[in-house]
Amino acid sequence: MKSMASVYQRLSKYVTVYRLIVAIGFIIAMALVLAAPLPMPEVDDWAFYYGTQNFSEGHLVIDDLTLYREAYETYQHGSILLQYLPVAPNEWALEKAPGSVFYLVPFYKMGIPRYGNVLLALGMVIVTFALLKRLRDEKTAMIGSLLILFTPIALVMCNRIYMDSYASLAFLTMGGGLYLYYHLQRRQVGPVKRGVLLFLAFFFTGWSVVARYTNLPIAVILLLHLVITRFMDWRQGQSTGLKREIVPLVLGIGLPMVGLFLYDYFIFGSPLKTGYSISPYPIKFAFQYWGQIDTTGELIPLEMVRYNIEGAARNLLIGFPLLFIGVPGFLVILYQKFFRRRRPEGKWASLGAELPWNILLVLTGWFVAVLLMNLTYEWLAGLREGGGFVLFNRFYLPWLLPAVIVGALIMARFPYKFLIPMLIIILAFGALLYTQWAWSLHVLPDWLTSFNYVWPPWMIEFYYQKPY
Repeated sequence: MKSMASVYQRLSKYVTVYRLIVAIGFIIAMALVLAAPLPMPEVDDWAFYYGTQNFSEGHLVIDDLTLYREAYETYQHGSILLQYLPVAPNEWALEKAPGSVFYLVPFYKMGIPRYGNVLLALGMVIVTFALLKRLRDEKTAMIGSLLILFTPIALVMCNRIYMDSYASLAFLTMGGGLYLYYHLQRRQVGPVKRGVLLFLAFFFTGWSVVARYTNLPIAVILLLHLVITRFMDWRQGQSTGLKREIVPLVLGIGLPMVGLFLYDYFIFGSPLKTGYSISPYPIKFAFQYWGQIDTTGELIPLEMVRYNIEGAARNLLIGFPLLFIGVPGFLVILYQKFFRRRRPEGKWASLGAELPWNILLVLTGWFVAVLLMNLTYEWLAGLREGGGFVLFNRFYLPWLLPAVIVGALIMARFPYKFLIPMLIIILAFGALLYTQWAWSLHVLPDWLTSFNYVWPPWMIEFYYQKPY
């Protein structure tokens, strides 16, 4: 009896009700993902599929014969292989960033490619749980972990293994989450653990950039935060610990970047040249059209932003229902920060303190960077009349962690009689919307998953009147 009691006491230190709920949620989410058929709805999926296959065989570039064979196979499946581009005579290279492909290759060679995203989902849950527990408690950590798993667009992209969306999200979430955890804990842990945490934080963040180049602004925000906080420590006469951070910081940033620069140099001829540099497709940003007008006489940059805002109004709340809580919650936090004398009492009194100003600014910069990039992105502009929540929202996936952190901190303060129904509704909606999309069911209204892409005037003029 004593031995059983001892085992129970030891086990209770690691297995709590909240952790058990997260474990069950993880199993359910991954079962939903693995049970569904593997979708390949866009040309991107086929480009990543053949990229993974070719990379696994050691072919970072392919010849004409291989391209024609793979293009014909893609055509037989009802799609087109577009995103292999010519880099030299009889040589074709993948347009996409290579990070997610390199990550997937070992799983592909083992015959279990879908488990690559399962492992990434597990990593995100662990980091999110640890960070939110540090910010508040395990109840908050449970809420945030479930939101990470069951946000509709995250479930969908977890299933689409031959894409860069989920891998780039996961590496960014793990890297950014570990960095924030490191910042909060750096004075409470030993030098070895600090070094490991900092290295992993920037390695994962760096690899997220190798997987998706548009994660670079977020990586820069994290690096600026580190530099500014160390400078402020120095100005205040505190120990910065910078000498011990240099090696893990340089290694964490340097390894992914060196790998990317070598890849770009050998494939495209320059470490600063990528597949997108030679791409003929509509992938520009508004600033690249500065001063240009389309056939209607309207400035293209302004028109692009207007189209994207109209698309965002329809799609974002479908793919990210937690924004219903996260956005008002962010405003509540700002109110507490600016009006301390009017801070409410009870469980809401500590909300502003749980997110220190410097961390709140990082999360705000992270969120705004994703929003501004996508509101000025050309390809998304054609979805203003309803492009389906998947195609639109997958570009906004990088802001999932900031939204989850704020949403979880708010929801953790609700009494259980409100929290439990609200959490069930959010999770059930995510599961049902994913199920409808994965199996082409009609459980929810069809307009939630409908697709309609309308080519904007400047795309037709600048791309589809070209000779290629």
